[in-house]
Amino acid sequence: MRGNLLLVLLFCLSGTSAQGESGDADQGLQTSGQTKRDIWNELRALRDMLVEQKVELRNTKAEVQTQRDKVAGLEKEHIEHAAEHAALVFRVTTSEKEAAALREELDVSKTELQLTRNKLDEIERTIADTPKLAFSAGLSTSGKIGPFNTETTLVYKRVFTNIGGAYNSNTGIFTAPVKGVYYFRFTAFSMQRGDWMAVNLYHNTQRLLHNSEIADHHTFIANALILQLEQGSVVYMRLHNGCVLYDDSNALTTFSGFLLFPLRPSDVIPTFSGA
Repeated sequence: MRGNLLLVLLFCLSGTSAQGESGDADQGLQTSGQTKRDIWNELRALRDMLVEQKVELRNTKAEVQTQRDKVAGLEKEHIEHAAEHAALVFRVTTSEKEAAALREELDVSKTELQLTRNKLDEIERTIADTPKLAFSAGLSTSGKIGPFNTETTLVYKRVFTNIGGAYNSNTGIFTAPVKGVYYFRFTAFSMQRGDWMAVNLYHNTQRLLHNSEIADHHTFIANALILQLEQGSVVYMRLHNGCVLYDDSNALTTFSGFLLFPLRPSDVIPTFSGA
């Protein structure tokens, strides 16, 4: 830029010199003086313009740098936003997977809950359909019973409980209304020293249990059995011939039983006998 300005000035000076040689002296001096003033004015104007252009160039460079900084900041912000967006997408994807897993787990839980409810309903129906059978009775309040010349069925008249009505207080016999497993227990008492006390528990016509004892003042016998009974089977107690028992309002001689659980008619429960 400066080289171009110098060339222009030299050209102007050379033109002024040539014009002075061809004219008269006075007029040449006047023209030369005016030309130099014009040149210096032009140079000052060019200088001022150059200074303004330099200032404008610096301002432009500063503005360009500012714009570059803004662009860099925007690019950095864009990168950060892109990273945040990627992280957000990852979190959303992870959340969707977790939600899907939770939905699957919830479906499994609902299925398990329904199965549990079904089992509970089945148990409740089974309980509702299971016969409620239990009885307990005392022998009498009259004191001494026996002896008899023959084995005699004991009739427990004092009925404390007879749920299901399977025990007959007129005969002393329990009749199984359903096939199932039953629990039976008895107690026997004698208070006369030297008396022989003996009782037998029967299933149908088979004697399953015999207990006896020589009384030594207040003497108890007690025992229990668990039996598998068919529908219509009977269980009862008999007093051995020549033996005695005692009972009063204290319920010292008793006979009790209840259903543990029913069996289907087709159920076959193996039994084992000792050697």
